[in-house]
Amino acid sequence: MLSFIYLLLLLIAALFFGKVADKLGQPTIVGNIFGGLVFGPLFLMLLKAFNIAELDVVVGDLQPSAVEGDLSLLMDFAIVMLMFSSGLETRIKDFIASFRTGIFTASLGVALPFTLGFVGTYLYLGDVMIALYIGGALSITAVALSISTLIQMDAIQTRFGMTIINAAIVDDIIGIVILSVLLSMSASHHLPSAPSIATSLGLAVLFVIVVLFFTPRLLKKLYSTTRDLRPSEGVGFTILIAGLFGVIAHLMGLHLMIGAFLGGMAVRESLNRRTKGALEKWSFGFFAPVFFAWVGFSVTFTGAALSLFVPLLIGLGLVGKVVGSGLGAKISGLSWAESLLVGVGMNGRAAVDLILASVALGAGIIGRDIYSAIVLNAVIMAMLTPIALKKLSTTFFERGWIERNGC
Repeated sequence: MLSFIYLLLLLIAALFFGKVADKLGQPTIVGNIFGGLVFGPLFLMLLKAFNIAELDVVVGDLQPSAVEGDLSLLMDFAIVMLMFSSGLETRIKDFIASFRTGIFTASLGVALPFTLGFVGTYLYLGDVMIALYIGGALSITAVALSISTLIQMDAIQTRFGMTIINAAIVDDIIGIVILSVLLSMSASHHLPSAPSIATSLGLAVLFVIVVLFFTPRLLKKLYSTTRDLRPSEGVGFTILIAGLFGVIAHLMGLHLMIGAFLGGMAVRESLNRRTKGALEKWSFGFFAPVFFAWVGFSVTFTGAALSLFVPLLIGLGLVGKVVGSGLGAKISGLSWAESLLVGVGMNGRAAVDLILASVALGAGIIGRDIYSAIVLNAVIMAMLTPIALKKLSTTFFERGWIERNGC
C-alpha cells in the first residue's frame, strides 16, 4: 500500500510542477524532476528541521529506500515505454543519414569528459577507482532525457536533433563497455582482456544492425496477421514487442532502453495511427512524469553532495560534453550553431550514469556521500539541459542560424 501511495504522490507532483514549468515556457521534464525533488529530499529536509520526535516515522517512510525495491520494476518498465514511444518518433532513414555525425560526436563526447572527470576526481580525492567511475559517469548521456526534450521542442527531425539521438545511443553503447570494464576491474583488480571488450562491442553493433535493417520487414508481416485484433489488443501486443526488444538488448549486454528505442524505430511503419496515439498517451502522460519525478525524488543531501565536489562534477562534465561533442559535431559537418546545440544537448544525465553509480555503491567502491553527489549532479544537469537547449534553439531559430527541418 505504501508503494501505491508513493506512486500517486509522485504522479501528482510530476503533473503539477510539469504544468507549472509549461506555463513558464520551460520543458515539462524540468517540472517533473523538480516535483520529485520537492516531494522528496526538500520535503524531508523541512520535516527534519522541525526536530519533532513524532515525525521520525514519517521521515523514515518518505526515504526512497523504503519503496525502491517495489518501484524499481515499474521504473524499468517506464524507461522501456518512454524509449519505445520515442523510437516511434524517429525514422530509420533519418537515423542512418546522421549516423556518421553521431559516431564522431559520441567518440569525442565520451573521451574528453571521461578524461576530465578522471583527472579532476583523482586530484580532488586521490582514489584511482573512484576517479574511473566518476569519469565513466560524466561521459554518458541520458538518451531518454535527450529524446523527450527534443520531442517537446518539435526538434527531433532537425540535423542537430538527429545527431544528438545518434550520439546518445552510441554514447550509451560505449558506456556499457566502460561499465563492463569497470565491473571487471573492481572484481578482479585488473583490466579485462581485449577479446572480452571486443565481444561486448561486437554484440552491441550486431544488435543495432539486425534491428534496423532486418526486423522492420519481419514486423510488417507479423502485424499483417494481427489486423483482426481490437485496438486495445493491438496496444497490448505492441507493448509485448517493446518488452521483447528490451529483453533481447539486455541479453546482448546492452541496457534495455537501447533495445526499446531501436524497437520503436523498427515497428514505426507497422503501426496504425490509433495504436501509436494510445502508446504515446500512456508513455508521455503517465510513465514519463513518474520516471522523471522518481529521478528528482532519489536525491539525498549528505556529505559530498553538499561540498564543492558537486560543482566540480558539473563543471568537468559540462566542459567535457560541450567541447567534446560540439567539436565532434563540427568535424562531422554541422554549423557552429548546430554544434553548440549538440554539445549542450549531450549534457543530459540521470540514466546509465546512475546505473554506474549504483554499481559502484553496491561494490563498495564509493560511499553513499559520493553516490549522492553523482545523483545530484545528474539531477541538476537533467534540469538545466532542457532549459538551456530550448532557450538556445529558440534564439538560433529566430535568427535563422538553424532550420527546423534540417535533416
